[in-house]
Amino acid sequence: MWSFSKSFLDSNVNETQVQHFFEEHPLFLMQSRLGIPIPHRLYSVPRHYAADFAVTPVLGPVDGNGVEMLELKGQQEQLVNTDKRHRGFSSKVHRAVDQVRDYSRYMKDSRNFESLIKQFGYLPTASILAVLIDREPQDHAGKETAELRRSELNAKVITYDEILQTQTNQLSRIDLQGKTLAGSLVLPYSDF
Repeated sequence: MWSFSKSFLDSNVNETQVQHFFEEHPLFLMQSRLGIPIPHRLYSVPRHYAADFAVTPVLGPVDGNGVEMLELKGQQEQLVNTDKRHRGFSSKVHRAVDQVRDYSRYMKDSRNFESLIKQFGYLPTASILAVLIDREPQDHAGKETAELRRSELNAKVITYDEILQTQTNQLSRIDLQGKTLAGSLVLPYSDF
């Protein structure tokens, strides 16, 4: 039995395993990203390129929000570098941001319009860039650095801890005979 929990992340699951988990249990991304996660939507040009997830607004084009291009990186990948003089996001974060920038650019290529309409049911006019990586830094300097660098970037940098916190917040609102469900949700998952 697996749930999306601290113990799940502490078990050193890799990016592919997390991708598979979110494909099997999209509710976790739906709650935290406030949309419908669509895995591995391929572009016509360039061929064989795909974001890990495209998160579409629940109401589609009526919502007015763009499609979030979400790139997953493993939870063991580093969020913040250890450079003492110029502390900031790791090279993994920067490469992932470059990936979602490319995916956003591909969405605007007219050669991809037919494929996008087929996948989303409409042609998105805007995109939001997002990267899911690592856990939140535990030290004060790391937290400050992450917040500063987030404010300077045109992409959302999300950690697995934020996904866990969203799950906890959602479950803490459910009251069954005076008991909340926070921390007790367990979903079957046998591939790990």
